[in-house]
Amino acid sequence: MELENTDQLKICCYYFELLNSQTNKPISCYSFILFIFNKKMPSVSVYLKIHLIALCLMLTGLVYAEEPTESPPFRAWWPIVNKELEAGTRGFATKDSAPEKNNLGKQKYGLGVGFTDRFFVEVEGHLKKGVDGRNHFNAFEIESRYEFTDTKAFNETANPIDIGLLVGIKLPKKLADPYEFESRLLLYKRAGRLRNTFNFIIEKEFGNGESGQIEVGYANQFRYKLTPNIQPGLEFFGRFGKLGDLSYSKQQHNLGPGVFGFIPVKNGISLKYEFAYLFGTTESTPNKTLKWLTEFEYRF
Repeated sequence: MELENTDQLKICCYYFELLNSQTNKPISCYSFILFIFNKKMPSVSVYLKIHLIALCLMLTGLVYAEEPTESPPFRAWWPIVNKELEAGTRGFATKDSAPEKNNLGKQKYGLGVGFTDRFFVEVEGHLKKGVDGRNHFNAFEIESRYEFTDTKAFNETANPIDIGLLVGIKLPKKLADPYEFESRLLLYKRAGRLRNTFNFIIEKEFGNGESGQIEVGYANQFRYKLTPNIQPGLEFFGRFGKLGDLSYSKQQHNLGPGVFGFIPVKNGISLKYEFAYLFGTTESTPNKTLKWLTEFEYRF
């Protein structure tokens, strides 16, 4: 006589735990499928066995599915450093007809200090949108920037190119997650009213049993200084994947128009803003992405 379904499921769970305890590593779905039809499980109905097999196959598909591509780094950092205090937020939100690429987003809240005219440190908290549609804290990031060239005033002859370096480390909320190291070569060119900022980016995960390969990306911003308050332009962001397996088409890339600027508030405080509406240029990229940044700056 067959048992009730709830009792059968308990038996299956018992056998799964038993088999798992007899091995030195987690068992595979294939091993458990074979175990389901073992003679040691006569009291489990064929109907439930079939459902368990379907579940195993589904889980196998989830485990071995292609890893989703990562969103580009949606900020082009300047190499120019000033003695100032900064506090602000930045983030992005996506829109796409495909559910897996729609309504994705991330927000970052940061506080930074320029200790000298060359050295700047910032701490950011990362919030990532979960499956419930809400933003959840998932990491801290500590970044430092160093400017190699001397900053020129707007009434002085511009440097051929301004150069800086950014180094950062991301500390995950979950102790089991890996850390992430990031380094950027920061380049900036001023020619008349035109401004161009380019970042060459390398990233690597490490720690907690992870040792990922070096990944390569970029961030680029063109601006036209119509006025200090309003500077229209274009932005480009993307990744090329891991060294040894670089690819444009397999990764996410965005480009689109934006508006940027500085709005004086009072007593040395100004509001820096950046808004861009970006379009995906590869299959894995969401069709549309809204990217923003607002930051209060106080020079001392």
